[in-house]
Amino acid sequence: MMSFTFNYDQKKMKKFLNISLLSLVALTTLSLGSCKNEVDEIFDEDAVARLDQAKADFINILTNNGAPNGGKWQMEYYANANEPGYVYLMTFRPDGSVTISGKNEWIGSVDGESLKVPVYGSQTSLWDVITDNGPVLSLNSYNKYFHVFASPEDIPSMSDEDPDETGYGHEGDYEFDLMKYSNDTLYITGKKYGIDMIMTRVDDGIDDEVYMNEVVAMADSFFNAKIPQVYINLPNGVRWIVKNGATSLLKMFREGADEISTAETHNVIITHDGLSFMNPVTIDGYTIKNFIRQADGSLLCRDDNETTITADNLNNVFMIETFVWKADTTQAGGVFKDNLNDLKTQLNAYGKRKLTSVQIAYNTTLGVYGVDFSCLYGKSTFHPTFYMTAEAVGENQIKFRYTGEGNAASGVYAERCPAFLDFMNNLSSMTFTLETPSLLAPVEMKLSEGGNILYFKL
Repeated sequence: MMSFTFNYDQKKMKKFLNISLLSLVALTTLSLGSCKNEVDEIFDEDAVARLDQAKADFINILTNNGAPNGGKWQMEYYANANEPGYVYLMTFRPDGSVTISGKNEWIGSVDGESLKVPVYGSQTSLWDVITDNGPVLSLNSYNKYFHVFASPEDIPSMSDEDPDETGYGHEGDYEFDLMKYSNDTLYITGKKYGIDMIMTRVDDGIDDEVYMNEVVAMADSFFNAKIPQVYINLPNGVRWIVKNGATSLLKMFREGADEISTAETHNVIITHDGLSFMNPVTIDGYTIKNFIRQADGSLLCRDDNETTITADNLNNVFMIETFVWKADTTQAGGVFKDNLNDLKTQLNAYGKRKLTSVQIAYNTTLGVYGVDFSCLYGKSTFHPTFYMTAEAVGENQIKFRYTGEGNAASGVYAERCPAFLDFMNNLSSMTFTLETPSLLAPVEMKLSEGGNILYFKL
């Protein structure tokens, strides 16, 4: 990969061209007797030659210096300010062909698929670098998986209430002013609608479909629809609530502020490595734009290396009253593994009953949490449920207390199978530390005290 910085700046070039044109007019007006060839020579050498050189340089950059297999780039594409961004992979070859690959719901709409799920598509078309007031990347032949955003057709929708966009479509660009190149990054601007975007060089040997599948998987790991809101955690301790993360149209407002009157909506793009806002966002004096996924599943702002995006404290997440946490009994450890093994033995002795699941849910009527044991007897299922309270302790710890009560079935089953009460008493005797594979989408939880372990999933 090339690591040099190409210092071409299209804004400066446009300014230079304008000055050159003004100079040409002045020379013509003041010196009508001057030789026309002299003026042409000044213009040709100072502007056109530089523009031609810039065009050649960008072609070399895009094709990886004319490599036979071309150069591969990730484009962070925004059609407009009201939609999320989309990742595309583009392989530019010196023969003028470009393979464009992506995976999103609009690609699915092209092939008549549902809008509900992202669909992978890849097609080869043509490209060129043309010159205007500066070099322009032109994707100049129709590519159905990319030009869907530039088509003036009505945008398909699942709702009859959405407007008819015939004549406008997404209003996306397919030509881009090439502004500058630095450190394997191209800075581009949509030629017609003026949205700033970036293209980043990627390994030429990667498989497009595998890469795009990883992007979609990354999106799923960031914002899970089961988690109603997450938080931007600023260095000053202030938090901003983020909703609608799964749509990539983030609804954001300061914690404690009125949502209706203060919420802002910002569109983002989820890439192979993180998340970026379309435009820099300033909240509480901090400007944020680019986030990188961390090993713990959180997002770290690479603009200040301090701001993070996470869900709430894990104990608060576990105690959300609408959640139902289902235990993975195969991964229980310590006394809980023993309790569950005893329970299976005792249930079998009690008329060959079987334990099919264990889950924790909040009972809104009684105002307590219930541990529900689903027990199969023949073709019937019984649910002895034991009640407990829950208390958040510190940031990532939780303590339960068995109330000694339960539903009608709990008394009958506890009398025949003492392991039910052993489980509840052990649950009440410990202070659990909570862990999760993703601090941003904690849909899986590990509760442990020493070697005593329980795993839950939403």
